[in-house]
Amino acid sequence: MNIKLLVDFAEFWQSLELDIATASQRVLVQTFSFEGDSVGALLADALEASPARDRRVLVDSFSKIVLNDRFLYRPANFFDSQLRREAIATRQLCARLDAAGIQVKYGNPFSFIPRRCLARNHKKLIVVDNRVAYIGGMNFSEHNASWHDLMLRIDDTDIAQFFRDDFDSAWRGERLRRTRQFAGIELSTLDGFSNKATFARVIELLVAARQTIFVESPYVTFPFYEPLRAAHERGVQVIIITPKDNNWSHFADYARWEARRGGLNLRLRESGMSHLKAMLIDDRYLIAGSSNFDILIYRVYQEILSVMSEP
Repeated sequence: MNIKLLVDFAEFWQSLELDIATASQRVLVQTFSFEGDSVGALLADALEASPARDRRVLVDSFSKIVLNDRFLYRPANFFDSQLRREAIATRQLCARLDAAGIQVKYGNPFSFIPRRCLARNHKKLIVVDNRVAYIGGMNFSEHNASWHDLMLRIDDTDIAQFFRDDFDSAWRGERLRRTRQFAGIELSTLDGFSNKATFARVIELLVAARQTIFVESPYVTFPFYEPLRAAHERGVQVIIITPKDNNWSHFADYARWEARRGGLNLRLRESGMSHLKAMLIDDRYLIAGSSNFDILIYRVYQEILSVMSEP
C-alpha cells in the first residue's frame, strides 16, 4: 500500500489528472459541490479525454441550490446575474458530460422531512480502475479549490474495491455503514444514521491521548470539545488551528468561546480559508477524510473517515 498526502488543489489535481488519463476501466467521482466554472471544466475535460469505459460523477443535491456558498433561492440573490450565469453554466456542463457518455447524477434528494433535508452526503471520493482511491475534503469548484485542503491518494486494490462498492451503493441511493481494517489504515463509511457509533473510535483515541492532540479543522463543535477539554485538564498539549476568515463566520467565534472557557490553545490561521480537517494524536494516529468534527457530521451526514497508524 502507498498513501500520499496531497496538500492543496494544485498538488491534488496534478496527481488525479494523470490517473484519469491512464485509467482503462473506470473513473468514479463523488463530490459535495460541482460547479460550472474553470475547476468544474478541468474535471470535465479530463473525463472526456479519459479512455475509461465507466465514467460517472455523483453530486449531492446540495450543489443544486448552493453555488459559491450562496443559496440560489435567497431573495437577495435573485438579481445576482453572476450567480445565475454560473447556475446555467453548471447545467450546461452536466449536459455536455452526458452528451459525451459520462453519467452525472444528483443524489440524496431533498425532502420536506427536516432530518432528510439536513442529512447531506458530504463524501469526496474518486476511484480509478481497481487500483487507486482518493479521499479527503476537496470539491470541484473555483472557490473550494482556492482553499487550503487535503486529499489522500491510496494505491491499493482492496481499498479501491472497498470504495468502489461504497460509490455504487450511493449511486443506487443506498446508505452503507462499514468499517474495515487494512494494513496501517482503518476506513469507515458513515451512513448518517449510526455515525455516533463510528465516531466512538475517534472519541476513544482522544480519551486515550497522553502527550499531544493537534487538530486542524474549520468546523469544530460539541461533542468533540468535551474530550479535548478533558485531555487538556490531564496535561495533554492540545492545539487547535481554524481559519480566522471562516466561510461560516460563526464557527470562528464559537471556537474562540470554547478555547476561552476550556483553556485550549487556539491558533487562528490568517492566510485565507482552510477547509482541511485532520487530527494527529500522540504522533501515532492521523484521523482524516471528508469529515469535519461538528454536530452535523456526528449525527446526520454521510462521510468517509480514516484512522491511519502507518508512520
